[in-house]
Amino acid sequence: MSQSNPATASRSFRVGVWRSFMEIHHAVLREIERELADRHQLSVSEFDALVNIPLDGARLKDLKERIVLTQSAVSRLCDRLAQRGLVTRTPIEEDGRGALIELTEEGRALLRAAVLTNAEVVERSFASRLSSDQLASLRGTLDALQTVDGVRECDTVV
Repeated sequence: MSQSNPATASRSFRVGVWRSFMEIHHAVLREIERELADRHQLSVSEFDALVNIPLDGARLKDLKERIVLTQSAVSRLCDRLAQRGLVTRTPIEEDGRGALIELTEEGRALLRAAVLTNAEVVERSFASRLSSDQLASLRGTLDALQTVDGVRECDTVV
């Protein structure tokens, strides 16, 4: 595969693009962290857990696959959410160590509000800075990078 532009062919250019991507991600994530903490007293990890619990609940071990944390970290995170009354944790009898995690009504209400906050920050700090064509191009680029097993489509509806 030949490169038509020598500037884009250099390793330093490609690494610089990656670095810029990481810096933008970090800046937007910091803003999301700040807004979720200020408005909802949620960490990004707590938000990630809540947004990844399906309406019919999830086994703790399955939730671990949806949230990129270790099994013990997910377990501790769910314990904290349960202490706040945002989820229930019901032991699964046939699995001595397993548990079903479900959102409570309070958890669903907080999640709805937090999803809106997340969307507002993404719009303000990221999406509004790009044209429709740039967003479509970026989406195409990101789609090309996704793997079948590695990245799921976002299914959270605002």
